[in-house]
Amino acid sequence: MNDEVIVRLEGVWKVYRMGRRRKIEVEALRGVDLGVERGEFLAVMGPSGSGKSTLLHLMGCLDRPTRGRVLFEGEDVTRLKPSALARIRNRRVGFVFQSFNLSPTLSALGNVELPMIFAGVPRKERLARARELLSRVGLSERERHLPSELSGGEQQRVAIARALANSPDLLLADEPTGNLDTETGQGVLSLLSETNREGVTVAVVTHDPEVAAIARRRVRIRDGRIVGGDDV
Repeated sequence: MNDEVIVRLEGVWKVYRMGRRRKIEVEALRGVDLGVERGEFLAVMGPSGSGKSTLLHLMGCLDRPTRGRVLFEGEDVTRLKPSALARIRNRRVGFVFQSFNLSPTLSALGNVELPMIFAGVPRKERLARARELLSRVGLSERERHLPSELSGGEQQRVAIARALANSPDLLLADEPTGNLDTETGQGVLSLLSETNREGVTVAVVTHDPEVAAIARRRVRIRDGRIVGGDDV
């Protein structure tokens, strides 16, 4: 095992059972092998339904493969208990989603605080950290606003700040500019690039070549299989 690989998928299949009696099988991933090195910026490209979001969820321990292994920093996480997977997700992985996934009843500050609450960070420390991150993404003056009072770009910047709250090793972004206009999307991509330059490993899934262009490495997925890319 390469010590520089932060997450690796080995022969990973993901099969969903659909229908009334779960007799219909849908193969979202089909024997995927992929490693992500520490400190890199990877883009996974593919059309809708290609399996790229499923791939991201497995990399971030949000789901388990049907077959194959997922190794996070050399540890086989495939058979870990849900509580152990939750700790990895909370403390070592940050997530940024196209739909933002902010809590509608919490302010921008409260949303950024939330992962630190789950991690047991003392109140004074997490408040300082949340304010620091909101300042970094240019939202110091919006910390008391609810998500409904923020623009789409502002909500995504809050989501990035929240994803960085516990200083993750790996940041995963699923179509992070899909709901944003071009100018606002470019600002979000600049934040992701800056985060990567500071040493955080970043993996983004997208169907947009302009988004993929900011990554250092690109792979392509189609019909659940890796079919090409810079290293294939």
